Amino acid sequence: MSDCSDAECAAEDDAGDPRLEQYVRRHPSGNGRGEVLLIGVAHDHPASVARVAHIMDAVAPDVLALELPSLAIPLFRQYAGDEYVPPRLGGEMSTAIQRAGDVRTVGIDGPNPAYFRRLVQRVVGERISTEDLREVVGDVARGTGQALACRVGAVIARLTPITPKVYTHITYDCASFDSPSAQARHERNHVAQRQAFLRVVELPRSTTLIDEVREETMATRLAELRSTSDVVAVIGIEHLDELSERLADEAGSMGAIDEIDCS
Repeated sequence: MSDCSDAECAAEDDAGDPRLEQYVRRHPSGNGRGEVLLIGVAHDHPASVARVAHIMDAVAPDVLALELPSLAIPLFRQYAGDEYVPPRLGGEMSTAIQRAGDVRTVGIDGPNPAYFRRLVQRVVGERISTEDLREVVGDVARGTGQALACRVGAVIARLTPITPKVYTHITYDCASFDSPSAQARHERNHVAQRQAFLRVVELPRSTTLIDEVREETMATRLAELRSTSDVVAVIGIEHLDELSERLADEAGSMGAIDEIDCS
């Protein structure tokens, strides 16, 4: 797989596009492992959709990995089949599928058997409180229900003219017709505000536990995929550094991280 510089990631009229200057991490191939290119996104943000589309046009991975449960992939494939570019539904995830073409696409997020197994191990091992356990169970139930709804939605979309929207689209005070610099500025401000909020707010243990298990599950799956393939992964920005560090730890000295400059 070519990285952004090798593939001349930016065309002349896109040179200096500020939407492409950050939130991308590259773990080079070596020692029998494939390359992993992590693309961080603010879900549904116009700048993130543009970043994913641009990079997917420039690289040729063996596998496209998405921060979605496997059960949701068929529905987002349906979204990606839209005649519009980018697709009207599915944000950066369906955009990545649309631009990837026939590339193998996998969901790396929970719920899945590995996620459930790790979550039970952590809950039992840490002896969390009854209140936190209740929150964990509720989150698992909601996530599983959403994943199943996506699978049912895919069946409906395949068999009828209806394409269900079974996820909550995030809206911003920013649109795809805004200038690249305005989109990039809005995205950076959004990410900075969220990070500042998380630094001053103590999240419930149930929330941090679930995030840790999700990140462990996604990192393990990416490590498995790169053992045989070059991988592009589209993930939330809040998971970008943690997953990148886990991949570097898994790969040892060969896991050096490059921050891609696609401008």
